[in-house]
Amino acid sequence: MTTQAVLTGDLTHSQIVSDTQAYLSGLKSVLAALKKTYGLTIDTYRGDGFQVVLKHTHQAFECALAIRAGLIAASPAGERWDARIAVGVGAATVGRTYGEAFVLSGQGLDGMKKLSLALFSHDASLLRGAELVTEFVAAIVDKWTVVEAQAYHAHLLGVGDQQSIAENLGKSRVAINKALQRGQARLLDRYLTCTRQWLLEVADA
Repeated sequence: MTTQAVLTGDLTHSQIVSDTQAYLSGLKSVLAALKKTYGLTIDTYRGDGFQVVLKHTHQAFECALAIRAGLIAASPAGERWDARIAVGVGAATVGRTYGEAFVLSGQGLDGMKKLSLALFSHDASLLRGAELVTEFVAAIVDKWTVVEAQAYHAHLLGVGDQQSIAENLGKSRVAINKALQRGQARLLDRYLTCTRQWLLEVADA
């Protein structure tokens, strides 16, 4: 079975930030920067909504974290930019524009309520492995500071070692090391390793 991953999201608190247009521009910049890395097909709608289709399904959760990290990292002083993201994983339908993953992701976002990151799939084994742990990951990301998001975003996208990240962000290496520790980078890396494998297994099923 050929699987597909679709991320549907919307910006949080987009109506109460000081500059809504800057927020929307920030979203477009983050998505554009990730387009080549993850082979994204990008669509924005309803002003603060977006949907991306990944070229490689196994990168779905990594891309979701990269989007959220990029937004939080770009937050202006005194505000927090972020997004709710529904990860839909399902069968790719040949000959149709919108397959199962699109429906799961879109409907999933509408029903997420207070969740900021969630998985939606009909694959029972994938849900057993990833659904609950993804909620825990969401709770970690929800508490990130801007510096923690900046550090993990650079780490995730392979900017370099901690010294390189520090130089790019204008911080000390010690500050970056502490930011990655506070942001639970080690646990998030393990989570992404597991989810990549689980999604590859779904694709091979």
